[in-house]
Amino acid sequence: MKRKLLQIITITLISVFFISCSKCVDCADCPDEVTLEQTEICQDDFDSKEDYNTAVSLIEDFGCECH
Repeated sequence: MKRKLLQIITITLISVFFISCSKCVDCADCPDEVTLEQTEICQDDFDSKEDYNTAVSLIEDFGCECH
């Protein structure tokens, strides 16, 4: 019983951790004339997922690689 309760608590905590994670990408390998103030772009920094995707696309359009 004790082991089963521990498993349930562990699974719950892991689930909460992954649900609360923000999608982030690191952008680098930019051309010399492009300087980024911030290389990690996170979805939580934007009002919507569409705004986040637009920002990442714009950075990639400047020649940077985002992963």
